[in-house]
Amino acid sequence: MRGVFLSCILITSAGIAAAQEDDRGYLTAFLEDNLSSAGRKVTITGFAGALSSQATVQRIEISDDKGIWITLDGVVLDWSRSSLLAGRVEVNALTAEKIVLQRWPASDEESLPSPEAKGFSLPELPVSVKVGEIAARELVLGPDILGEPVEGVVSASVELAGGEGDISVTIERTDDGPDGKVTLTAGYANATGQLDVALAAVEDKGGIAAKLLGLPGEPAVGLTLDGTGTLDDFNASFRLESDGAPRLSGPITIKATEDGARDFAAQLQGNPAPLFVPEYAEFLGDRVALDVSGTTFPTGRLLLDQLHLTARALDLRGSLALADDGLPQAFDLTGQLGLPDRSPVALPLPGEGVTRVAAADLSLKFDAATGNLWTAQITVDGLDQPDFSATQATLSGEGRIERTAGKGGVDGTLDFRLTGAAPRDPAVAQAMGANLGGKLAFSWVEGADALSLPQLSVTGEGYDLTGALQMEGLSEGLRTSGTVKATLADFGRLSGLAGRPLGGSGTLQLEGQASALSGAFDAVIAATTRGLKVGQPEADRLMAGDATLTASILRDETGTHLRAMDFGAASVKASASGELSSQTSTLKGRVDIGSLADIRPSLGGSLSAEGTFAGDASNAALTLTGDARGLRIGQPEVDRVLAGETRLTAAARLVDGAPRLDNLDLAGQSLTLTARSEGNGPRLRVDGRLRDLALLVAQFPGPVSVTGSLEPRGTDQVVDLRVTGPGGINTRVAGTAGARADLTLQGTAQAGVANGFIDPVSVDGALSYDLRLNGAWGLSALSGRATLSGGKLAIPARGLSLNRLAVAADLGNGRVRLTATGEGPRGGRLRVDGPVGLTSPYPGDLTVQIDGLRLRDPELYETIVSGGLTLNGPLMGRARLAGEVNVGETELRVPSTGFATAAELEAVRHVNDPAPVRATRSRAGVGAAGSGGGSSASGGGMPDWALDLIISAPSRIFLRGRGLDAELGGTLRLGGSLRAIVPSGGLDLIRGRLDILGKRLVLTEASLAMEGDFIPFLKVSASNETDGVTSTVSIEGPANEPVVTFSSSPELPQEEVLSWLLFGRGLDTLSAFQAAQLANAVAVLAGRGGEGLVGKLRKSFGFDDLDVGTDDSGSVSVKAGKYISKNVYTEIDLGQDGNSRINLNLDVKPGVTIKGRVDSDGDSGVGVYFEKDY
Repeated sequence: MRGVFLSCILITSAGIAAAQEDDRGYLTAFLEDNLSSAGRKVTITGFAGALSSQATVQRIEISDDKGIWITLDGVVLDWSRSSLLAGRVEVNALTAEKIVLQRWPASDEESLPSPEAKGFSLPELPVSVKVGEIAARELVLGPDILGEPVEGVVSASVELAGGEGDISVTIERTDDGPDGKVTLTAGYANATGQLDVALAAVEDKGGIAAKLLGLPGEPAVGLTLDGTGTLDDFNASFRLESDGAPRLSGPITIKATEDGARDFAAQLQGNPAPLFVPEYAEFLGDRVALDVSGTTFPTGRLLLDQLHLTARALDLRGSLALADDGLPQAFDLTGQLGLPDRSPVALPLPGEGVTRVAAADLSLKFDAATGNLWTAQITVDGLDQPDFSATQATLSGEGRIERTAGKGGVDGTLDFRLTGAAPRDPAVAQAMGANLGGKLAFSWVEGADALSLPQLSVTGEGYDLTGALQMEGLSEGLRTSGTVKATLADFGRLSGLAGRPLGGSGTLQLEGQASALSGAFDAVIAATTRGLKVGQPEADRLMAGDATLTASILRDETGTHLRAMDFGAASVKASASGELSSQTSTLKGRVDIGSLADIRPSLGGSLSAEGTFAGDASNAALTLTGDARGLRIGQPEVDRVLAGETRLTAAARLVDGAPRLDNLDLAGQSLTLTARSEGNGPRLRVDGRLRDLALLVAQFPGPVSVTGSLEPRGTDQVVDLRVTGPGGINTRVAGTAGARADLTLQGTAQAGVANGFIDPVSVDGALSYDLRLNGAWGLSALSGRATLSGGKLAIPARGLSLNRLAVAADLGNGRVRLTATGEGPRGGRLRVDGPVGLTSPYPGDLTVQIDGLRLRDPELYETIVSGGLTLNGPLMGRARLAGEVNVGETELRVPSTGFATAAELEAVRHVNDPAPVRATRSRAGVGAAGSGGGSSASGGGMPDWALDLIISAPSRIFLRGRGLDAELGGTLRLGGSLRAIVPSGGLDLIRGRLDILGKRLVLTEASLAMEGDFIPFLKVSASNETDGVTSTVSIEGPANEPVVTFSSSPELPQEEVLSWLLFGRGLDTLSAFQAAQLANAVAVLAGRGGEGLVGKLRKSFGFDDLDVGTDDSGSVSVKAGKYISKNVYTEIDLGQDGNSRINLNLDVKPGVTIKGRVDSDGDSGVGVYFEKDY
């Protein structure tokens, strides 16, 4: 309306006749601008007749942030223009063809409060308003207004003239819903005091009122109030009914007395139970009655003779006498609530859910004739609500009502107790506890315009709240001042409410004053905690000891003033101060962290920073400075870069809402970075330098530099950066980055740069790449090509290394196609081809070709392998590894354990070991961070691939060590999975012997198999018979840790068996020299005797087999054997007497062998051998 008033006055006083000709162009814009505001937009269409006595508007729309909420069509304003000059608005009629109210306007309660307090004042209208008629021929209400769409008509008239007034209002529903109508007619004449009132509201079954009130069955309802007479003799009748039956009715009377007082009375009674849900029937019964009578006096005195309210479970009686000054002269109110048997009864209270009590008693008493003491006592037993229950709640109080020297006052204390409290919400129950109580002392003096609360206390289980408050009157904007202090012994009781584990103890004190209506306050806050825990490890460590927070804040009409705020804990201190206002704000702050290790043990060093802000949301200046010393993050390579002192300085501005970086300088011992805005635009120039890349990767000394620019474009950043460094590092990153990316990455680098982060695996070689990231951030949006040439790869844990490594990776459509080739350092080639998905679980379809690749573990084996493998399926899940591997000449060494026999140290616990030590242990596979050694394929870091592998090794699998010299052959099939290998087949004995102290034993059994791990499982045995004693030596177990056992028939102790095996006699008959030989033999078999002389000779001559022996006569013979091709084996025997023999074995096919021999004396022989396992 304010915009209408201003426009009318402006038009009338200025006489802008041209506006009559162009209402839409000038007046409409003027009205829309002045009636609209933040969060409200008014649109006016078809405005005409502004300077006439009847203005019309085709349509008025009012909208908020959610859209249009009300529309008025065909608006006509019939008004008096001349009354505006007298400061009045007289409207003869305000009508509309149609009003559509879709919903209530949205509130702006979510907006941030202004820094300034607004002050308090009652609204002042610039003019007086008189409206003769208001009407809407069609009223449409959206479903959000009354719960369902409603259409109707509204008409009203108001007439005020000559000290008399009449009002008439009719609202009627016209749509297809249940009929409903409300009529009100009223009139009053000052001269006669005649008052007439007639109110009637009726609605059919299923109407709006029944639904909104939740009446059972949604009955037809009606309400009438009819009254007539003067204020000295007025009689009215009230009637409430549903479905045509009366529910509550009775007379209301006012009658004057001879002394100018007026008696009033009301007697209402009935059975309103059908209007309530059935649960309340027991409380109400079949009759509810209200009987009220009293007298009002011209002096302001009130006498309530009787108040009596009864129902089946309620009996409330009382009386009241108020003196002329408004203070009580007497009151007496007693009540009992509940059923005679004290069974729970439901109370007809508003709100969701049902409240029940077992019993309640009320007593309030005061009588000035007997003294100035008042008392109060309220007790509720068996309280049960949907979200809360209590065994008992009590409120008791006493005090005084005083009248002295023309002034009155009331004071007193109230005590409350709650026992057996049980909130339904477990979090509330944990915080509140089962029992609590409190006290409130108050004092009010007439004329002081203030309420004093000198004592306020609440005490619970492990917490208490105390305070003293002073509440002043309306003239001060309801100003409250005082002190409140809360103490909590264990913050853990608040864990449920906070939604996270809390701990510690603390106090919070608030002192100051505040105005509820204006929003102004002046407060000092002080908080202390001990051992505070908030469920965040870094914060918990930071506040493990004592922590304090103090703040002094003032908010008034000029803004919010943060005088000072200080926080202190064991290793951190922070402070802030400043001024906040709508025009300009200033803030400054500082933080000091003495030891970052107190935040996280893997961190280290100290940090100090301070900053300032001055300006507003459009134009401001920001500065930041920081110093760090000895920073560590627990990553040795990065820690070396951060070592020493690091200083940061930055200055930025907001210019008309656009950010500008004047300078950013980061300077450290090994790292520098600068950035600043270029020209007047938002473009940033960036320059960075790492003093020496050897700090990260030792083999690449020299500086690394980053230069380029960053420029905001909407919500994205335009990036153009170049990185150069030693080893041919030259990379450019260009494009846009934001919620999505469109970046190109081109250049060259050295693969070895990554070695510091993938240790102990290492890779070297020249990298080149031309990649593009286009789409949402992630590998699936990456395309392009990357290559590695002239590379080297070493995986020490698997004994694998490759030279001349060449890799090509083509990326696109969410996957990468790999082509990789490499050569073994001792011969052979490896090739990998196929695609791999770039998102989890990384599905792959890879082929692996192996061609004569020589693999070697100096402690266990040396072999040559060839074959082809496939790897299909999710690489991080249940992929399948299948194929065949052909094993060439292989030597398996049963390793020596050395002479030391000390046991491994157990249960070594490292205390406060620094990050470099932890990293070293992790790389070595030692301790909690490592794997604990071993090379098991079932390590927890490996995916559990399915296996279908065939390992073919028909011959030339030599098993040597610990006096053992054997040749094996056969085929292995590996099924199951990496974590549960299921082997079948194995390698079996072709030929072999076991030498112990010059005693040669021919092997009777030798086999090699896989049993759930990639460490071969050995089973070797050799026997000898002497004087009826059959002695057997067995070597069985994993190839890296076999176990030697001795057995015999008949059964003898192991050392006795070894004596018979070596010397053909019992242990008790051995000489001292023979006993020493026996000990040496045990050492050889146990793996502590070394390789032996014959073994060293065999290796030096390059033979596959070399044996020196003696016969029964003591003659010495030498036997040497070697494979001259894959399936041809030759062996030469030379005797001491000069005789010799050449043996030749030809493996025709598995199971068929041709053997031939030629002696030095001319004898020869040929044989065909057929062998089959069973």
